[in-house]
Amino acid sequence: MSKRITDNQILGELGETAVKKIVLEMQFIYEPRGRLEAGTDGILELRDPRSGIPLGKLLGVQVKSTEQGQYIREGEQGFEYILKPDDLTYWRSSNVPVIIVLWRKSDGTAYWKDVSDCVKGEERRLRFDKKADIFDANCADQIGGLTIDRYTPGVYLPPLNQGEEAMINLLRIKLPEEIFIATSPFGNGRDAIPELVKHDDIRFDWVIHKRRFISFFDPRKCGVRSVVDLDQVEAIDTGLLALSDDPDDVNNMTELLNRTIDRQTIGQLSYLRKERLFHFRAFCLNKSRSYRYHSNIKETSARVVSAYANKKNGYVRHHAARLRFDRLADEWFVVIDPDFYFTRDGFQVHKFPEALLAGKKRLERNAAVRGQVIMWQHLLIASGEAGAGLFDIGTPKPLLQFERLPLLYLCQAVPESEWTRTDPRAKDMEARDLFEEENAA
Repeated sequence: MSKRITDNQILGELGETAVKKIVLEMQFIYEPRGRLEAGTDGILELRDPRSGIPLGKLLGVQVKSTEQGQYIREGEQGFEYILKPDDLTYWRSSNVPVIIVLWRKSDGTAYWKDVSDCVKGEERRLRFDKKADIFDANCADQIGGLTIDRYTPGVYLPPLNQGEEAMINLLRIKLPEEIFIATSPFGNGRDAIPELVKHDDIRFDWVIHKRRFISFFDPRKCGVRSVVDLDQVEAIDTGLLALSDDPDDVNNMTELLNRTIDRQTIGQLSYLRKERLFHFRAFCLNKSRSYRYHSNIKETSARVVSAYANKKNGYVRHHAARLRFDRLADEWFVVIDPDFYFTRDGFQVHKFPEALLAGKKRLERNAAVRGQVIMWQHLLIASGEAGAGLFDIGTPKPLLQFERLPLLYLCQAVPESEWTRTDPRAKDMEARDLFEEENAA
């Protein structure tokens, strides 16, 4: 009897050839396994398309070819596929990620999925989206993202798409030309408070440390004169203190900047000294509020206080930020780290903020964080502009000004879609958060 090549063998070869062609169009390397394979038809290796250098990042590829017909529950949006138990057992023992590619000869379609991206509660069932899971050259970044070691910190995979502009979450601080120093009868600020509150026209944007008073304003012209030795007040060049390498001077400068910003943004923000957290104020009980600002392109607004009505578990979420001050060379900068703060009604501290914060953090995407940084930058810059608007009447005269730094251009970019694949619950959480936003009070 003569040897035969079956139609299924031909179909399998056609499927692998089609997949290999797509992998090569991604600028990656595809090596077939040959006859001795038990569950992966080939090995895909990442390659830097700019330099041509193989990256040593591997993943297994299993190709499933079909002549025609529909997949399980196939519709216009997607379909399902059931993995074989033996295949799943084999892939679980693999030390590299494995993807499955479904290729259909009749229409030439190809869809892919990480074999671990199963339907919740059903480890063998994969659900394909006909738009999001197309296997073509455009999915190179998603494929590459699977090779990142998510359990070992510091592992880096060069992004494989085009470059993008990057915004630095720093602002340059323009300090006043003069700073006031004086001796004080009090050893520190805490000791001075009882005496200070006996007087009118007081303020708290100053520092007392080891009986030395420091401020950006003249203490002799307000109630703060009660906590300094008036004959010892002296105005000196700000650089003498701001550029000092003495640890006490650096710490005092950092604290002074914090307190000055606290006073300068008092119309919009509250400052939690213990947590070192600035957050947007609520103006009414259980009421949301928005903040208008100029983004990179146009004027926009953000809901910076969001009230979620619920008799038992209602809460209010405030946009917040931690501000860190660093001196680089002979200039001071503020580093903006966006965050959230939670209250029961806009004013009373929430008893369990950690759970709410963890849920919100899991939903963050690069675009959302970028928008928050832009908003905080706008607020700080606006706080340094005297007489900014009608509603700023009564706001303290600004002592600090802030300046944006130019954008940086990165030759390669991190794809936004990659961050959505790291947590299988992300889509469900995002939908729930959107529902809460739409139904907020």
